[in-house]
Amino acid sequence: MRVRILLSLGLLVTCCSTLQAQQVIKQKSKADLQKAGAPLAAARRKAIHALPFQRPLTDAKLKQWLQITSRCTMAEFELFLAPLTPQEQKLLQVIESKPAPIVNRLHFENLRDILKQKALVSLRVEQQREHNRLSHTTPAVENLLYGAFDAVFASIGPPHGSPRYGDVIIRLKDSVRENGWATPFSGMHFMYAIRHKDARKMQDLLAAGKELPTSPWNPLSLGFDDRLHFANYVVTEQYWNRALAYQAILVQRNLDDSPASQKVRERFTQMLTEKDPQKFWSLFIPPRVEQASTEEKAEEIPFGYLEGKFDDQLSIRFFESIEVPADKLEEVRSWPEAQPYLSLIKAKPAGTP
Repeated sequence: MRVRILLSLGLLVTCCSTLQAQQVIKQKSKADLQKAGAPLAAARRKAIHALPFQRPLTDAKLKQWLQITSRCTMAEFELFLAPLTPQEQKLLQVIESKPAPIVNRLHFENLRDILKQKALVSLRVEQQREHNRLSHTTPAVENLLYGAFDAVFASIGPPHGSPRYGDVIIRLKDSVRENGWATPFSGMHFMYAIRHKDARKMQDLLAAGKELPTSPWNPLSLGFDDRLHFANYVVTEQYWNRALAYQAILVQRNLDDSPASQKVRERFTQMLTEKDPQKFWSLFIPPRVEQASTEEKAEEIPFGYLEGKFDDQLSIRFFESIEVPADKLEEVRSWPEAQPYLSLIKAKPAGTP
């Protein structure tokens, strides 16, 4: 089956030690713009002319660049996918009316500190505040690639987020998208599956306090070409649903004649008439089945995925709800830090991973 799975590989995401993260943060020049995406913009700027531009990359310029590169990516999708079939055009119409779920997952032991901070924060902000309680899973490989230590993450598409990041579900308001951008996979998955590099070994080197090789011919290097390539996947908020639709069209076009592919086609057709947003997104990205067979995995392939990146921190005012395991609900609601937010806190629905 010639279908590329867009979801990030769970085994590739490695926790970054606090010591190693502090070392990388201290190494960053004060002159550098400390925003997720800045290394990508810098690489693209260098690519359009060999001479240095001299003027610093500002926050405003970065935001403008993210929007420009996103528009270009969407225009290229439209060019290379055209002409769309009536069924594909219908999907575009249907998906635009159903904002994609934006969900952050975290481990229960981190929830109390989130309530104390009244926000989700990036690894860099956490280190600056000298809070060492939260267990961030941001790999240093991704920080070198695009500045991931400056980002707060959320999945875009999966109805309940990515369970591997924790048992607590924080559903974010759709308005949060105005503060973010996204790519169709994590940086680790990109380095491994798209750039064909040993991302785990690269991460191990960085976690041990070592530097990656600088030669572009070394298979463990990370540099200009990697950033320039990753920049082509940037999608800003106004295009998230359209980008997911384009991913789905490519998945559907690359199916074969197997029984599993036929099941996927049937699911594609179901989405075109599904009115309920929750059911629509469950068809778009089915829940993962533990110990699924190869055939089952092929039948339940996701049609698309986006990993959202948000600057520095997300205030609790962007939280739509906080869902915790049912057996922990009473405990959470008894915390002093939880009292202002009791209306947000509820038990996860039965059967939710």
